[in-house]
Amino acid sequence: MNLIPLLMVVAYMVVTSLIGVLLAKRKQNSKEYFIAESSLGVIAVIALLFSEIIAGAGTIGNAQTAFLSGISSVWANWGMALGCFAFTVLCSKFYRSMGTERGAMSVPEAYSLLFDERCRVVMIFTVVLAYLMMFSTQATAAAAIVSPLFGDGANQTVVTWIVAAVFIIITCFGGRKGIANMNVVHAVFMYIGMGLVAFMAIRSVGGFGTLRASVDRTFFSVAQPNVQTVLGQAIGTAISFFASSNVACGCFSAKSYKTANRGIALAGLIVIPFALFPALIGVCAHVAMPGIKSTDALFEMARSLGPALTGFASMAIIAAIWSTGPSLLLVICTSLTRDLFKRFLKKDATDGQQLAFSRAMAVIIGIVGTYFGISAKSILGQMLGAFQIRSVVGIVLLVALNWPRVTKNAAFWSMLIGGVVAAVWFFTGNPMGLQPLWPAAIVCLVVLVPMTLASKEPVSPGYKMYKECAAAMLGKSGSPDTPAAEVVDAGPQVNDA
Repeated sequence: MNLIPLLMVVAYMVVTSLIGVLLAKRKQNSKEYFIAESSLGVIAVIALLFSEIIAGAGTIGNAQTAFLSGISSVWANWGMALGCFAFTVLCSKFYRSMGTERGAMSVPEAYSLLFDERCRVVMIFTVVLAYLMMFSTQATAAAAIVSPLFGDGANQTVVTWIVAAVFIIITCFGGRKGIANMNVVHAVFMYIGMGLVAFMAIRSVGGFGTLRASVDRTFFSVAQPNVQTVLGQAIGTAISFFASSNVACGCFSAKSYKTANRGIALAGLIVIPFALFPALIGVCAHVAMPGIKSTDALFEMARSLGPALTGFASMAIIAAIWSTGPSLLLVICTSLTRDLFKRFLKKDATDGQQLAFSRAMAVIIGIVGTYFGISAKSILGQMLGAFQIRSVVGIVLLVALNWPRVTKNAAFWSMLIGGVVAAVWFFTGNPMGLQPLWPAAIVCLVVLVPMTLASKEPVSPGYKMYKECAAAMLGKSGSPDTPAAEVVDAGPQVNDA
């Protein structure tokens, strides 16, 4: 049993979990639970986004891939950083105005306002599938770190289910604000822990010069295994952020439009150097202990540096995972509650009924997701696959916000067909070595462009409504900083023309 690291990790998990639960409001309404009543500041928005940008894939998965092929593994995170920058320029106004003027609290709600209810249904499946894939590996990743600390007798599967139970409790009782507060602590520990271990790992192998000389030159190329794959992953990930529920939630939950943009952009900026830490640790592990399993690269490298650094590395990884699991679970529950339960199953649902349904879904999805995650082969692969599938609906939104002619029919069919192609391509193992983005984007645009050109209206009703909402949001009090908390739920969308 590794007593020092074990005590550090267990204490960290207990304290941060209590922060997530105890700092949330005891009497929550649906707006407080789902979007923190639009009260989050810049720091909280940054921390909120870290839950998707870093996660277990950005630490364990990043190091695993770097152990095998080098620092090009950073593109999983750098693609997300690019997505944050692009989002603030191209999409944040849309989501913020849908929240302030129409009461939207989820990505499918926003899509239904711009397009129609059919697109909302497609988005429900897209959001649930993508975030379920990402959530499914979180408890397993945490258990992979915690279990070895208990010694050889620890049952990793049991630890996985215990971690999943904690995620469910934090989600049910913390809500958006509790999770955001908890994530502030996590972000700090991620940076300190990963940075310290990376520095000491490089030092242990003889310095950076020795490290470079000890591996094939391709290990320090950012274009591995090939340019097509790197571009597909990076661009697909970046575009997928246009339909990211966590990033959109940054818009809905921030206390102002300016706050949202600053938080999202800064989150992207600070993740660029962070992504190098686990990648360099993975390369160091390749040099120092080439015979280990790639999935153990980060932890084994840290353990070779001594118990204290093992503790710091474990805390950083747990911070990444602990910030992610509850946040992803809440995203799924928000969409199922707002877009399925309240919209189709019980349109007159009260705040209490919405909260009860969401918490029930947290239990069910938490169990189902963890069950499937136990058999997942690659944490990073699961995350990248989810982003590739989600990228199709991001393409449609980007085109629609810049081409007023795009119709609800064109949006629906391009999202549906393109999304099916992306999912099939990923689950069949990326035929011909192509990332799902390429065939899915081609099919999506082949459907979208002709159907849009066939429209007789130069400006769609949904686009007109969006521009009106954006103008109203920016015009209030002569500033784009009007909080969304004052806006009531606008109910069903009106774009049925």
